[in-house]
Formats: sequence, structure tokens, C-alpha cells
Amino acid sequence: MEKNTGVYLLFTQSFLLSSIMLISIENDIIVKPKWHDLDRGNHHKITEFGGKWILVGSITFKKRCKDPICLEELSLHWNGATINNLTASLYRKNSSKTFLPIEKNLICDGIWNKNKQSLIFSFDDKETLFPTTTFYLVLTVPGELETILSSGTFSLEQSCLPKPFKQCAQAVTLSITNT
Repeated sequence: MEKNTGVYLLFTQSFLLSSIMLISIENDIIVKPKWHDLDRGNHHKITEFGGKWILVGSITFKKRCKDPICLEELSLHWNGATINNLTASLYRKNSSKTFLPIEKNLICDGIWNKNKQSLIFSFDDKETLFPTTTFYLVLTVPGELETILSSGTFSLEQSCLPKPFKQCAQAVTLSITNT
């Protein structure tokens, strides 16, 4: 009777461990810093828009389940020196084409919360996540803000993520930084 109990416990432990591993690899979030000047020195555009357009990084959601998953909001917390105001836009990356910050790819503009030091992107319509969905974060960076931004990071706030992605986000640090 004791041997059967030990085998049962070992089997249960193995099953639970493999289940936990499956949950953690079911979905994934990949955050990559880019820090790419989209204006490439075009001083007319820099003056017109109030700063350089900088592609700061990408956020890729990899969904391996068939169930539909949608995003309603995406929030990024700033970790660095205090920023009074920040202008940002979130774009969708079409996987078959080179990224362009054009109206067709724009999801929404961000709202800067000075008190919480967070960028909040509230989507007009829910964004359905496909097997691979990539978003690009573009900031309008005035000259005086570039140094501050280059010495800090943005962290993806887990509270805004759909439940399947909250689980995988708990095991990793999600940040975007100037590299």
C-alpha cells in the first residue's frame, strides 16, 4: 500500500510540474529595445512635431492557444528620472512589410500620467491577438528629454494584460530601454 502511495505522489508531482511548464510556454511576450530615429535628421519634421520620432521598441505577443484573446489597454511604467510630459503612439506591425509609422498602422496615441509616471494606451476597439502580434512604441522626444529617456526603462504593467499573458509575464522582466 505504501509503494502505491509513493508512486501516486510521484506521478501527481510529475503531472503538476509538466502542467505548470505547459502553462508557462502556452503564451509569450517578447520586448525588444530598438531606439531608432525615424526622422533620420530631418530638422523640419523635428521642429514640426516637437521632437524626434523615435521607435523605442517592440512588444510581441505570441499566442499558442486557439481561444481568442484581446487587449483593451496597454500600460507602460517609466522607471527613471521624473518626466513631466511624454508624447507616444502605439503602432501595429504588419509581419509581411517593413514597419512604417503611418495612419493605417496606428492603434492609438498614449496618455501620459505624470503622477504614476506611466504611458497608457486605451484602445478604441479591442485588439485581437493573433498567433504573433507585434506592436511598436514610438515616442516624440524633445532634445532635453533624450538624455533622461536613455538612462531609464519602461516596464510593461501586468495588470493591463489578459489573464493568459499575466501568467507568463510573472516569470520575466519586461522592459524597453535605449540601447
